[in-house]
Amino acid sequence: MKITAVIADNLTIPYPGEFRPAWQPGLVVKSHDFTLVRISTDEGITGVGGTSGHLAGVIAKQVAPYLQGEDPFASERLARIYRSAGSGIWCIDMALWDIIGQAAGLPLYRLWGHIHDRIPAYASAVEVGTAESRADLACHYQELGFRAMKLRLHNDRINEDLAILDACLAAVDSRMEFMVDANQATNLPSPQAGVRWDYKRALTMARELEGRKVLWLEEPLPRYDFDNLTRLREATQINIAGGEKNQRLHEFRWLIERGVYDIIQPDPAMSEGISQLHKVAAMAEMYQLQVVPHHGMSGIGLAAALHFCCTLPGPTWLELIYEPNTRTIESYQMLGGVLASKIWIDAEGNAVPPSAPGLGVIIDETAIKHYRI
Repeated sequence: MKITAVIADNLTIPYPGEFRPAWQPGLVVKSHDFTLVRISTDEGITGVGGTSGHLAGVIAKQVAPYLQGEDPFASERLARIYRSAGSGIWCIDMALWDIIGQAAGLPLYRLWGHIHDRIPAYASAVEVGTAESRADLACHYQELGFRAMKLRLHNDRINEDLAILDACLAAVDSRMEFMVDANQATNLPSPQAGVRWDYKRALTMARELEGRKVLWLEEPLPRYDFDNLTRLREATQINIAGGEKNQRLHEFRWLIERGVYDIIQPDPAMSEGISQLHKVAAMAEMYQLQVVPHHGMSGIGLAAALHFCCTLPGPTWLELIYEPNTRTIESYQMLGGVLASKIWIDAEGNAVPPSAPGLGVIIDETAIKHYRI
């Protein structure tokens, strides 16, 4: 089998409402910029991948010419190509493995060797909101069947953050688990500076969350503040999580060997290729650390993360991004209908991986033209 074409399209998918991302204070976003990748072969199999941002030009110039005529099964050898393309075009690896799975006639989690056949999913809210709005949202998630919710908490004062969490706990009668994301490792440009935590703020918050039995505190300090992250982890009982935008294997080696986090959170669209994340998971297992992938930037990356989760030996969760009225399942996960399939939870709050070969995602080619830039 040989690769015959690598096609990348820049898409802009509108949101149904104005979205205010917690990690970029003051920013109002009205659409999702996305790069959709399809890799074709001489045996009629096409693999799909994708990531946020408009990267089609980079892929066309720095990746496509070097994949032409190559064997898609040679994922280890081809990794050097997309690893070297800018900051790494990891979605190419998704598409290659989609081809491999289809050729083998197996969904990826079975091809890789799975432990689980379903993964508990948590609803990940993406705005900070108010105590009232987040409590209402927690009740909505609970009614849908979710067993856990992630809050974004980084207001001016700690008591404002705790008021949101306490309102949510009361609204669901403490019958849901909660995670807290402080978004302190994100350094994207934004209209407002936002609240920046130091070690003392992170430690105080961590101890408050311990008493409320929060599952983990995510990104409580800057991404490369390894010394203070390690101090925080050693000084608290709550799990400290992070790693979604750390890149390449050497950075995850730092995180694991230095004891920076209890929970490692690589992303199959931003951190490394999905096949390379198995190496991260193996090292984390040797250090008895938990791996909970970041969400993957779309339904395509989410499918990759779900297949990956099924191979992890320890307990894990699937992050399912869903903010009603703005970052909806249809606009974000399904890319406005470009994906004709979605990942959702069953009656027990678990996500079941697609059973079709490869990633198991279905693309509606006719919908692409509506969003192509």
